[in-house]
Amino acid sequence: MSYSIPRFLTVSLLLSLFAATAFAQRDIVQRELDELAAPAAWKRAAAVSRLAELKEDIAPDLRVAWKIVENDERTGLLKVAQLRGSDALLQQAAAALSDKDESLSGGARDYLLALPLKQLQPELDKLDGDQREAWQDFYSLRIRRDIAALLLQAQSMPGKYFGQFDVLREIDGTRLDTELMAIATCSEDVIEALDLAANEAIDNAAPERVLDPEWRNLRTAANAFAPAVAYLRGLKTSDDLKQAIERVSRPAFYAALNIMCGVRTTAVRALARSTRQEQLRPVLNAWYKVLLNQLPDAEYVNVIDLEDTRQEIELTLARFGDPRLLQARIAALRNRIERAEDVRSNVNMSASARPDLVVQNQIAHLLLRSGDFAGAEKEWAEGVETALVMLRISDGRNRSSLSSYLAAVYYNLACTQSLQLKHSKSLHSLKEAVRYGYKDFAWMLEDGDLHSVRQFEGFGAWFEDVAPPSIADRLHSDS
Repeated sequence: MSYSIPRFLTVSLLLSLFAATAFAQRDIVQRELDELAAPAAWKRAAAVSRLAELKEDIAPDLRVAWKIVENDERTGLLKVAQLRGSDALLQQAAAALSDKDESLSGGARDYLLALPLKQLQPELDKLDGDQREAWQDFYSLRIRRDIAALLLQAQSMPGKYFGQFDVLREIDGTRLDTELMAIATCSEDVIEALDLAANEAIDNAAPERVLDPEWRNLRTAANAFAPAVAYLRGLKTSDDLKQAIERVSRPAFYAALNIMCGVRTTAVRALARSTRQEQLRPVLNAWYKVLLNQLPDAEYVNVIDLEDTRQEIELTLARFGDPRLLQARIAALRNRIERAEDVRSNVNMSASARPDLVVQNQIAHLLLRSGDFAGAEKEWAEGVETALVMLRISDGRNRSSLSSYLAAVYYNLACTQSLQLKHSKSLHSLKEAVRYGYKDFAWMLEDGDLHSVRQFEGFGAWFEDVAPPSIADRLHSDS
């Protein structure tokens, strides 16, 4: 009668064969291998935790162990390497992506998703055909996940432009541009990456973000990007789409639509840093024409904002040397100022209700975003002069409104001066902004447009003098 040796005895026997190797020095690794395949989940988790906490370098041990154990233990080894932040099993995980054991292939994917993108360089010539195909599919997903994660983060803070997408530029430029356009135009290929990135952002969020409206909106939208992307692609409904919406719930669909509008607009903003301007100009112009003819269904018109995306395309094209669409927008805005000449004489009108001041501020922002820093500075400087004249002759009812306006415009003026390396002028404008009531000192430390002036020798002493101590302390921790 034949019989099989229990697996744990097989593992122990095989391990003994390696007694002369460096692996044998790690008795703790040998002892824990059996536990990695224990029937009880808590025992497996405990073994993973103990191995992950070892201070010694066990990378060689993990690779040797991989060769002599079966899939259950291999899944545990992947978790150990993931918790240790180690690329010790990179090659093994790349090969395991195509394994028919879903537990092992899933563990390999989770492990590879957690490694830094730069480390994902397995020896492809050592993989067979199926393994290489699985690796290429995974690598595409990984790049899309990384891009989606950054876009989800960036769309929630659209004012932080400086260096926001630098990490993306480390990816192959052509590949990056292709993926950004896929997200912007809502290709179905990006859905899985968006779901992954959204769920990871939710899982990794700091506890204090629980009450953050943007985080709660993202949590509502999680796993609802499939119908949102499908609808935004052509703004057409179908029976299949309606069923998909019902499966995820209508509130989740609305939240995903709202976020996806911001993500695709942010993707266009990221494209503005591309060096492939000649190739992208006709693509963006063609897509712009499509967007001009699109109109959401009535029930979604308050959720979907196509105008922001159109404007972002205009700004990106202007940066690419084709300012026609942006110039047309600015010309239309200036016409609104001319039509509002009759209100200029009313110095007691609220600043927020004056079309000339509001529109001039919009024009300045567009010029700033298009890279025309000098033009933006000119518009905001004129806005300051106009408001100061009004402030001198207005009555008390309007002085508060004008002060708020001056605080905002002086701050914007400081931003465009900082971008031009006019540090003394920028710092003076910041001081004036604070004098007229600007109080968002935390954002002053984060705003990318102020990066240059923050390095100016006079900024630190002034900031410590005017900012609340809890925020002033961050000046040194962030430096």
